[in-house]
Order: sequence, then structure tokens, then C-alpha cells
Amino acid sequence: MSAANNSVMSPDGVLFLEAPYVEGDPPGPKLYFFKNRQYLSWDVIDEKLCDGYPRDIAADWPGLLEAFPDSGLRGALRVPAWPRKAFFFFSGQSHVVVWDLDRREVLADKMAAAELLPGGFSKGDFTPVYGQLPGGEGVIYGFRGHDYARWSVGAHWPASPDPGFPRKIADDWKDGLVLAPRAGVYVEWPSRSTAHSNRKIYFFMGDLYLRWDVPSNSRNYRLDIVAGWKGWPSFG
Repeated sequence: MSAANNSVMSPDGVLFLEAPYVEGDPPGPKLYFFKNRQYLSWDVIDEKLCDGYPRDIAADWPGLLEAFPDSGLRGALRVPAWPRKAFFFFSGQSHVVVWDLDRREVLADKMAAAELLPGGFSKGDFTPVYGQLPGGEGVIYGFRGHDYARWSVGAHWPASPDPGFPRKIADDWKDGLVLAPRAGVYVEWPSRSTAHSNRKIYFFMGDLYLRWDVPSNSRNYRLDIVAGWKGWPSFG
């Protein structure tokens, strides 16, 4: 891993899980951020970094990085409506690694990205992000360069390509995104003010992150990662 990659704050992938995955984490939903060979756990209830992080990915996700030892992690995807699997994308690879969240292990068979997310857009590297439409329908976004695609999700994979895509990112994410983000994650905050929407998508790019409000389909703000995520560590 180059020094330049080590110095950039953006994670390589993010998972939102409805309950703690690691023994010792406090109760409630968690965000798991992966970067290089480490990861961290973020408490969604108390909105802070959990104690004891970052940790080595190999300690709690054994075999994940070894699935493609010569490729870097470049995306993570978890769809709440689907069975309890997480999907990890690696640079330059046409297949994704499937992680069984209940068995806590990598499945022996990798899945073609085009099988999980059908259509030509899934050929080549892209940033996968689970999200919701303003009405609450679950979707998966795929971002590459200046373009993005969208898939609708049902109760099981594969997702269904939505018509009219790919489209230009700048046309639909106005005052927010122009280029593909490095990573992204959907969060519904349970403990914030009821006067405002708590349904957000967070996009990470370089040393910045963008908070996108789902119901209004508009940008809230863009900030330095270390300013907005208090206690954000340096990854090894």
C-alpha cells in the first residue's frame, strides 16, 4: 500500500449493520469502516468511535483480504432486505467476495459482480452504495468516473437494473457529487432530532465527506472527515 493511500482519510468500504458484529462493542447499530488492512467500529447510538479501534481486519474478518491477496479492497455492500451476507469488492476483480455474517466466514465461492448487479455497468471497478429513494424504496447505486447506475432491490439478490441508467452524476446529485466517491453508506440515525430528517447517505472522497439528505434529495454539507467524525484515527 503506497504512502499516498495511507495518508488519505477516506475508507475503502463501509458497512452498516443493525447490531454489533464484534464481541465487546456496545449494543445497537454500527458502522464498520475498512481501510488498508484495518477497520474501525462506529457507534450509531452514541455517535462515536468504539473503544479499541482500529483493529486488524484479519482479527475479526479472517480470510477476507486473502481472497484477493494482490488486490486492494475498494467497496463493501450490505442490503438490509437481503439474507445476512456482506459483499466485498476488490480493485481489478470481476467477482466479489461474499461474507456470511452469521457464520462469520468467507464463502468458498465468489460471485460475479454482474450476477449480483446485472448489466454492463458492473464490469470494471465502481463504487457500490446501498441507499433509499425518498419514498423508502431500497436501491443500490454504482458510481464510476462521471457516471452512475441504479438497481432496485427486492427480498433477495440479484438486484434489478433501473431503466434510464447510467446517467451523469452531476445531473442528479446537484451541488453534491460530480465524480464517483471513494465509498458511501446509508444511515438512519435513531437518536437525533425529530424536527429534521435522519435518513442520510454519507459519501467519502479524499479527505472530505458529503452528507446527503434522502427525503429532500439534497446536499446538507461537505466537511473534512476528521472534523465531522470526531476521533477518526490514522489507519496503518
